[in-house]
Amino acid sequence: MALYDDVALLKMQPALSVMHEDALRFLAFSSEELVLEPGDVLFRKGEKSTGVYLLRTGQLSLVVTESTETRELSAGDMIDEAGLLVEVTFQATAVARQKSNVLMLPRASIHRVLQEYPDLIEAWEANIVKRLQA
Repeated sequence: MALYDDVALLKMQPALSVMHEDALRFLAFSSEELVLEPGDVLFRKGEKSTGVYLLRTGQLSLVVTESTETRELSAGDMIDEAGLLVEVTFQATAVARQKSNVLMLPRASIHRVLQEYPDLIEAWEANIVKRLQA
């Protein structure tokens, strides 16, 4: 995908909606593209996060145990939003159900954006609080 498309996809995410174009462009540029085939595992239950995942195309399932599927994810879904700020332990395994394209946003890049654009911190915190209260 082109950088422009990635910026547009990031802008659609509620967690990132208050970020301006330059910050989103930096995040898109510093992200990593992952291509998954059906059955590929993006991450496993118990692993630690290093950032967040954004499903560009395809479909993933979050599986707690082999017999329990917790949630289906589709294009546009963000996985592990808390991973924007802190390391978390995945509570499920993410498995591709079809060919999928995933954007991985490293937490270090989010922290860098907030250092470079300190004006975003207050707006971002207010956005998080508002969404948690909803």
